[in-house]
Amino acid sequence: MNKFDLAKKELEKICTFNPEKDCDQIFCILHEQEYLGNHDGNTHACIACNLNDSLEKIYRFLNQNKSLDDLEYSFTIYILLLYLLVEKMHTIFKYIGISYEYVEDKWNVLIEIRKWANFIKHPKGFLFAHHPEYHFEDETIDNKYTNWKKIDYVNFVEPLYKREDPRKFKQTISQFANKINLLVIIPCPERIAKELNTVCKEFCEKIKDNKHFQEILKADSVLENYYEDELTN
Repeated sequence: MNKFDLAKKELEKICTFNPEKDCDQIFCILHEQEYLGNHDGNTHACIACNLNDSLEKIYRFLNQNKSLDDLEYSFTIYILLLYLLVEKMHTIFKYIGISYEYVEDKWNVLIEIRKWANFIKHPKGFLFAHHPEYHFEDETIDNKYTNWKKIDYVNFVEPLYKREDPRKFKQTISQFANKINLLVIIPCPERIAKELNTVCKEFCEKIKDNKHFQEILKADSVLENYYEDELTN
């Protein structure tokens, strides 16, 4: 089974929806009383649906993707869709007071996703390279790539995208301009999905266990009498 299918199976654990059963989407739990809801179930926590929507888009792409021979394409769409979810989560973190340092320490996969997305959005000097190839981090590299320059998260993506630095940008021009034989070592989609699953679950638990976070979020993201108004309209 290809690695993007394995990632899809991981995301199925937190983002599938069966209308004949209780909601299985991970963020639906935020509607419940222990999180952001109330006793009569007539409130609507918009962040639950907004976060679930992003998860569902990632899953839909993985379910429909047939470009199994174009690794760069599949990785690009996958990581950018993940990034859209991560940015939503970071917006919530900033609003309720979860620090970047905490995320970097406890939920580092979110930082990794954001930096890979920045690599795609802002290629810097890598734009001037000639036909780089892509390879998964957890697969053995063929001997034909022995002398190729390896570009991975640790040696390039993580340090380059710590902050905007014109000096680093110029360095990447000389590093990649008219270069060939470049191999980009990309993260395993299944690993990213597994780690993201953990973060989503832990984030929901953190909301459940922190009354202060609940108060902040209820003020601006929970609509009272939502379903009553919906029926009226």
